[in-house]
Amino acid sequence: MKSKKYALVIGGTGMLAQVCHTLVDDYYYVSVIGRSTIRHQRLNYSSPDSDKIHAIEVDYHDDGHLRYELHKAFQSFGIPDLVVSWIHGSAPHALNSLIDEITGIHQTKTWKLFHVQGSSRYFIKENTPVPENCQYRRVFLGFILNSTNSRWLTHNEIATGVIHAIRTDQIETVVGTLEPWDKRP
Repeated sequence: MKSKKYALVIGGTGMLAQVCHTLVDDYYYVSVIGRSTIRHQRLNYSSPDSDKIHAIEVDYHDDGHLRYELHKAFQSFGIPDLVVSWIHGSAPHALNSLIDEITGIHQTKTWKLFHVQGSSRYFIKENTPVPENCQYRRVFLGFILNSTNSRWLTHNEIATGVIHAIRTDQIETVVGTLEPWDKRP
């Protein structure tokens, strides 16, 4: 049997639920941050290995509570080998809080951060500061362009794209397409 790795998925009770299940299948123990008790329960009930999924019920907009819950999780399970982060722009401090909590406990262990972002962030090319021991990856969520129209990605397409990004370990991944920009839904 392969050794257990530890992953943290922020926003994993919704469109990234399949990412959580796939990580469990890939021998990860997974902590999942989400606000909703019902969504956490649904995630656990839909997994044959629900004992390998740890719910962290917290609203990442509440920075103090987020830091507290992250600190507790990292004390219990260690520093994650892998973090998948889908944090909305309405919580601008959440990602920095995550990075600070990891760095505060362990400054040398190498870990990967897959930062999932919406399509408009692709053109901003912001500089997300990360410590040297963090291998930073971006995953941009685009849209699907057909011959007659365009549409946003489905949850399944998003999850499949994020899983692909993790497995191929590219610096930057675009799920769907981002061009032509004026054809987005």
